[in-house]
Amino acid sequence: MNESEAASNSDQSPGAQWLREESRSLQQTKRGLNLFLSGIIFVFFAVLGVLYFQYTTDMLSVVMTALPVMGMTGNLLMLAGVIFCLAVPDEVGARGLLIGAAIGISANIIFSGMIDYNPNLLPMPVALFLKLAGYIGLILFALFQRRLLLYIGRPDQTGKVTFLILTTVLFLLGSWGMELVAYLELMEIASMTIYAVMLPGFFTYPCFMGSLKRALVPVN
Repeated sequence: MNESEAASNSDQSPGAQWLREESRSLQQTKRGLNLFLSGIIFVFFAVLGVLYFQYTTDMLSVVMTALPVMGMTGNLLMLAGVIFCLAVPDEVGARGLLIGAAIGISANIIFSGMIDYNPNLLPMPVALFLKLAGYIGLILFALFQRRLLLYIGRPDQTGKVTFLILTTVLFLLGSWGMELVAYLELMEIASMTIYAVMLPGFFTYPCFMGSLKRALVPVN
């Protein structure tokens, strides 16, 4: 098969037709990706704020009240984004990934809500489990993006998803591992060190997702 025939077949694929039709499904998916991206950016700035304001007293009480609200808003936006993305065609084969991502992000919402309300109500093992579920939710959503890229005929972009997953594992699961080590008293690790490791994961995720989103649902 020559290159022109391959391009023609790609243009006639269900994924390519889905992109061209501007169906309700596509519009919902675009909205979901935008909501998820906005949410992860909110979470990034919340984590950044915690790190920054640990070293300054200016407006500390006001900001430390606002940061949990920002983080919770980000998590809720991400959950809404995942729900909107359930509108993708069944042929993508990503429904299980999206449901798993929704469960993981919901667990993180429970964690954030309990920590903000009264940290003493949440035993540390439960807190670690909920946080781990949230990070796994981010990985599952990245895998969903990979499925969607393959569906629309953009396998050239899947390397970005691989890098996204690697950075999530390295920084987010890495910071979770440090929390586990500190909880088990295997090593003394300052909370700010854990946040510093966590921050790059929340930075790279929206950076790469923004690039992936343009490939997934290009503007006509």
